[in-house]
Amino acid sequence: MNQYVEDLQNSILENLNKAVDNRNLYYNNLTKTIVVLIFFVLLFMLCKKGLNRMNLDPNKQRRIHRRIKNTLLTLCLILISIIWINALNSLVIILILLALFAAVLIRSTLDNIIGWYFIRKRHYFKLNQRIEIGDKIGKVVGVNFFYFEIAEIKNWLTSESFTGRIIKIPNKEILDNEVFNYNYLNQMVRQEISFIIRHDSNYHDAKKIVEETLHTYYENEIYSMNDGELYEKLNIPSEPSFHLDIAESGLVLSCQFLVDFYKVSAVKTKLNETILEAFNTHPEIEFAVLEIKQVN
Repeated sequence: MNQYVEDLQNSILENLNKAVDNRNLYYNNLTKTIVVLIFFVLLFMLCKKGLNRMNLDPNKQRRIHRRIKNTLLTLCLILISIIWINALNSLVIILILLALFAAVLIRSTLDNIIGWYFIRKRHYFKLNQRIEIGDKIGKVVGVNFFYFEIAEIKNWLTSESFTGRIIKIPNKEILDNEVFNYNYLNQMVRQEISFIIRHDSNYHDAKKIVEETLHTYYENEIYSMNDGELYEKLNIPSEPSFHLDIAESGLVLSCQFLVDFYKVSAVKTKLNETILEAFNTHPEIEFAVLEIKQVN
């Protein structure tokens, strides 16, 4: 066995020495390798520039960017292998290819472990926190070396409720995607509700109804738990805000407010019910109706 290993080492060294001794072939292959590297770097930069001009969705653009990079890298490695295959012994080439194959196999595992390290040490998120990564939203229910699990929220649902599905996401995704943590500092988020009333409606009274409803909600739910100093430091508005816009279909009344993200659906439903009931009983407030005219 020892003799076999020794013969193998001697064979590899002998072939490497032959390749190095043949200086002309060595320099030619080195020159070709540099040209190939420059070509693929320029091609990647050109593809990246063209991709940035397409104004795609950021998540889709990152996925395409990653595929282009991996494809060009694979082609570059193949061409470089072809260049050197005549200069080195086939056994050495096989060993190099096996090493590259092994590197590709363990790369994903290493990326996941690195992602796990960042999750733990950089505090990207913790258990029971609500996060958004890519097009997925959910509550973190588990984290291990290779992936983290979230209880999915919303997706095909119109309300922000749990779908009942558990999604396993590789840890390496945090290295390539933005991670939004809904309660990194606390569990309050801003939400919005809006109503469209006729142009001739009494928008002063409509605004008053909305503001009074929000004030009552804040008195009962927000002021007791809101960290005013935190929002002042972060320059985040904590008070409710009211907006009026004029559209072709009517007057658009919208308001933004803070809400515990665990109670978003329940709070929005309660506010809508209260405001709609007040609008319906007011003689000078009518909802805009979309008119469809049929032309014969």
